Amino acid sequence: MKELFAKYLSGTATSEERENLLRHLRDDELLAGWLRADIEYTEGNMPEPIRERILRNIYSSASPVRNTYDQAKHRTVVWRRWQVAAVVIAVVALSAALGWSLLRQQPAGTDMPMGDFVVSTGMGEHSHVTLPDGTLLTLNAQTTVRYNLLSGTRHAVVDGEAFFEVARDTLHPFIVQAAQAQVTCLGTAFNVRHYADENNVAVVLVEGKVRVSANEAEVTMEPDSRVLYDCNTRTLSKHSVQSSDYTCWLSGEVKYNNQTLEEIAAELSRNYNIAMVITNDELKHERFTGYLGRSSLRNILDVLCLASDMSYYVDNDTMVYVYPRRKK
Repeated sequence: MKELFAKYLSGTATSEERENLLRHLRDDELLAGWLRADIEYTEGNMPEPIRERILRNIYSSASPVRNTYDQAKHRTVVWRRWQVAAVVIAVVALSAALGWSLLRQQPAGTDMPMGDFVVSTGMGEHSHVTLPDGTLLTLNAQTTVRYNLLSGTRHAVVDGEAFFEVARDTLHPFIVQAAQAQVTCLGTAFNVRHYADENNVAVVLVEGKVRVSANEAEVTMEPDSRVLYDCNTRTLSKHSVQSSDYTCWLSGEVKYNNQTLEEIAAELSRNYNIAMVITNDELKHERFTGYLGRSSLRNILDVLCLASDMSYYVDNDTMVYVYPRRKK
């Protein structure tokens, strides 16, 4: 089970393996107790404030009694089955602790700095995380965020799309890196997006104030503004927007803002865990703007068909082929 959990942390576990792990966490009292004990008695290399925060999160998730954590320091905790089920809520905290243990054992020569906490989502997945400093983090599909636990700074690296609600700390700015762009703030809420197949880093500010810098250029953002860093031209640009247009994914809603069908197809692939093939180059460049609410994949595709000359075919629920509609 340790090996399975390691695969879960690294994002290499299959859907079946993830379900197997969560089933065991829910039903196996011994395993749940081991996970708790493994965190509680982690070697002293983990800073005590981090260990305390992780344990507090787990105990508060597993019991409605507020002082369970303090009592547990001095006695054995009885893990009732309903409490074990609640451990699933604390998977993120468990990941932090076990991820710490795994990273301490990481061999020399790997490209991940020691002390990084890494959280990832697969295709079709979202994840909610509370970072050690209290910052709330929501990951969109196929996203990886690395957060440094050791340096004394607050620094995260994003590959994909994530929404940050940063805990205010005037002495320690929070820095988010995406490609060559860097976002710096003290306490605020903003969205950062940069997938490997996209040429831009996009930052949308919801509240507070942030500074975006890249290649010696710098832009200060206000709420309801969007900054784009063009990875090709290495330039920054700022625009006034409605921030909710770019953060509706947090509530499972779909909205397109002058996006090409090729961009939409890549997004649908990530969000619905399905491969999409556009068979016509002209269709790839058609642009769409509109709000679709909480829609299924087929509803989205049907609306796109109504708004264009495209048709589609779903093959075995794993592939979608998009092609030009035949003229009557």
